[in-house]
Amino acid sequence: MMQKVYQLTSQLPAQAIMQRLEDLFAKEGVQFRRGHLSITSTNTPIAILGIQPTLYSRRNWVGLNPFTFVSGVDVCCKLGDGDVVKIDIHINQLRTFIWVVFWAMCSLLAAFGMSEPEGAILFIAVTVAAWFVLVGFLGGLLIKKEICDCLNCP
Repeated sequence: MMQKVYQLTSQLPAQAIMQRLEDLFAKEGVQFRRGHLSITSTNTPIAILGIQPTLYSRRNWVGLNPFTFVSGVDVCCKLGDGDVVKIDIHINQLRTFIWVVFWAMCSLLAAFGMSEPEGAILFIAVTVAAWFVLVGFLGGLLIKKEICDCLNCP
């Protein structure tokens, strides 16, 4: 549940894919260890305050560095049929779930000061929104899109 997996394909040679991923990780502030056909993050940047520059990026339309919302990213390449390289992306979303719990607790504290139906609506709305934005989008799809854009995937 805390691990999100995506699969991509690319026409690039495996070594070119690894070099592009190294460049992407370095530009986004992700520390990593590289194997022959894999790259594993050892430390992703943490941004708690909104003024920290590691939270922001110019590589996507949102303007946020999605790697600050996840605990780790592992990318593994496998040679496929012909010139196709299969790319498996494993995203550890533990940090993302912690942020969802944080927002749920904040909304729960605010809900205690409200009347019963409005407080319940606030709690449910904030928790669901945090889940979809943090887990679904920032901690998943946006990382996949950045890697896909980096590799010029179809």
